[in-house]
Amino acid sequence: MMRWGHGEWVWMVALPVLAIGLFAWGHHMRRRLIDKAGASGLIRQLVASVSMERRLFKQLLMVLGLSLLVAAALRPQHGRRPEPLRRTGIDIAIAFDISKSMLARDVQPSRLDAARSELETMLSTLQGHRMALVPFAGVAWIQSPLTADKSAIRLYLDSLDPRQMPVGGTNLAMAIELGTKLLTGSEDRGEKASRSRVLLLITDGEDANKDLGEAAKEAAKKASEAGVKIYAVAIGTLLGEPIPVLNDDGSHAGYQRDSEGKPIYSKLNMDLLEELADLADPQDVEALRVLHHDGSESMAVALANALDTLQKSTIESSLRHRFGEKFQYAILPAVLLLLIEVLLGERARRRRREEAA
Repeated sequence: MMRWGHGEWVWMVALPVLAIGLFAWGHHMRRRLIDKAGASGLIRQLVASVSMERRLFKQLLMVLGLSLLVAAALRPQHGRRPEPLRRTGIDIAIAFDISKSMLARDVQPSRLDAARSELETMLSTLQGHRMALVPFAGVAWIQSPLTADKSAIRLYLDSLDPRQMPVGGTNLAMAIELGTKLLTGSEDRGEKASRSRVLLLITDGEDANKDLGEAAKEAAKKASEAGVKIYAVAIGTLLGEPIPVLNDDGSHAGYQRDSEGKPIYSKLNMDLLEELADLADPQDVEALRVLHHDGSESMAVALANALDTLQKSTIESSLRHRFGEKFQYAILPAVLLLLIEVLLGERARRRRREEAA
């Protein structure tokens, strides 16, 4: 079936009709001027020097050429073929936990430094993706919007310090909500329709009380509805570690203690992170979306491979139909007709002029 790629330009069909009307009006006005001028010999010679047949033929060429140009502008299309939708990468919002529990040293040199090192390794491995950075503790904020500039992400990572956070705790719900908004909001003018969207949680999941945990689960469900998948890197050990207190120069100054003077232990909340990832993509229960890093071996390559697998599966399962463009069959004869119209003169042949004289 024939279709038009720019059907909204159908008003252009009026242009050839308007040209015909202008030519008819011009003939009428020219005849009136000749009638007013009288039948002198000079007027007869001037009229005889112009071939009415040639003038009408030139105008016909003009109307046909203009009609073909209009048809080309409407982009006639016929036939279609399926082709894979080539995606350029994944949009990844990195929700990076910088709460004080990330200072625990059950992963050397600390959970925070180990997470930062793993993330920098992952940045060096991934290619063709856009990334954003959303640090969080008791509150979350956008440190960097989506960008392909990995050096900017690294620069922001190096400047994050839990000791500068005004609000303690681990507000996973706020981090998920802000990351989802960043990946799906109208402020992102990138190729959203052609890219997968992933929220990467890098956290120990600590300090998530019952209310905050339920809020995080609700945020994960909304992320799923928005088409955002959640991956998580769980930093820490199941045995846990006391949360250290550091001086301004980074030296050890003891441990945080509760009201009874006992050290506050921080333990990895693996169950919550797995539930959040499952809620964000309940149909794919076998996908590896939570990776545990306890310092024994690097997981950056495994995470990069998981994201690359997501990208490849999305590419292979996405098709679009490309319609065959036929505008060239209209534009080429249009140019030819208009060129003939320009080269063709209106002067009558010599014999006709002599007979008129």
